[in-house]
Amino acid sequence: MPSSRRRYLRGCVATLGLATAGCLGSDGAIETTPIGTEATPESKVETATHTKSGETEPVVAWRHSLGSAITAPPISTGSHLYVGTESGTVATLATADGSQQWSYDASDPISSQPRRVGNTVFVVRGKEGLYEDHSVVALDAETGAKQWTFAPEEWWLELLGATEDMVYIGTNTDAPSKQGRTLYALTVSDGSVQWSGEIGDQYEGAVRNGAIYVASYGRFYAYDAETGEQRWTSDVSDYYSQTMVATDDTLCYAADVDETHGTLIGVAADTGATRWTHDDGFVTSTTLHDGMLYVGGPHVAALDPTTGEQRWRADQSGYVQQAPVQNGTLYTGGDVVRGHDSSTGELDWSWEPDVNVEGLMPAAVVSDTLYVDSWTDGDPRNRFKFAVDATAGTERWTFDAERDLTDLSADGSRAYVAAENTVYALE
Repeated sequence: MPSSRRRYLRGCVATLGLATAGCLGSDGAIETTPIGTEATPESKVETATHTKSGETEPVVAWRHSLGSAITAPPISTGSHLYVGTESGTVATLATADGSQQWSYDASDPISSQPRRVGNTVFVVRGKEGLYEDHSVVALDAETGAKQWTFAPEEWWLELLGATEDMVYIGTNTDAPSKQGRTLYALTVSDGSVQWSGEIGDQYEGAVRNGAIYVASYGRFYAYDAETGEQRWTSDVSDYYSQTMVATDDTLCYAADVDETHGTLIGVAADTGATRWTHDDGFVTSTTLHDGMLYVGGPHVAALDPTTGEQRWRADQSGYVQQAPVQNGTLYTGGDVVRGHDSSTGELDWSWEPDVNVEGLMPAAVVSDTLYVDSWTDGDPRNRFKFAVDATAGTERWTFDAERDLTDLSADGSRAYVAAENTVYALE
């Protein structure tokens, strides 16, 4: 099965009552003929219908409806928002007012969140059925004109990483394996294959300091990002999805070691040799910020990523992955949202909503507002979004669409979310 589906299943396992990002989401020959832009007839933009009322209602700055269900969280690059649909439409909206700038008809469903690199937007298109080959389409970010298509006649494809010059694509099947899949390095400008190498079915990838690291089922791979020379491989037992982070000299991730579940491991980035391990009772999440490695689990902790030395450990549990440290505060999720002093671990505040949710995930900080995802056991399971004062930890509003929402995404101005065929800009 594709890695995005494995992340969803893995993330939904009940562990310490903590939500994971995967629980929140709704989640051939090469074609060369250019396709021009075309407006989507069914699309519609509306101005806000909600206004601020003390600290109880969100501001919906605008909403934009497309003609088909949105298949991945919209992604903002500042002035533009990119979104893909089940019918195959890729649309760009102006973040200022939600007006549609262009659309492209990819024919098949957009299967992952669009990604912009420079002046190019990459999308993966393809149906969910068995043996449905996927392809990567590169679009001009300003006009929506197709630049190239990569169609390797492989099953599911995954965007694993990108630089200004290269984009890295992995292949997957429904029978997870530690080998037998392919990592392609494509030139951003024309989609030509610069090199390819063997990998397994992927969870995720990371590009750092001239290398691309791929966490796959049962095995990690490291390749030179430019030449494709394999630097090392390492077998990994029961890797904890979305815990891989990389510095220039160290790769860190959580996996099972012997009989110990969720051990944090630091390996040398150039050789894969283990440098240190950290066992504090089931590490569930990691994030890097300003040279510090923050760890979530039964206890939130801060470590030196090079040596594994623990700088502090909080008494509280938490999930640390999505929201970065902002203004000296580390935001954690789980049963409640907490704000910790990032330098000492001291608890500054905690917050939980009045409505019944099973898990909370800080998604982004914009100015003095912390936006929070959530999930519940019942349907719709991703119904509520929240805004919390990032300094005081007090609730500002709850957004309830009474239907499933995508995960939140954000830029420097506001947050964005989609439900069915509609994108909302929230403030």
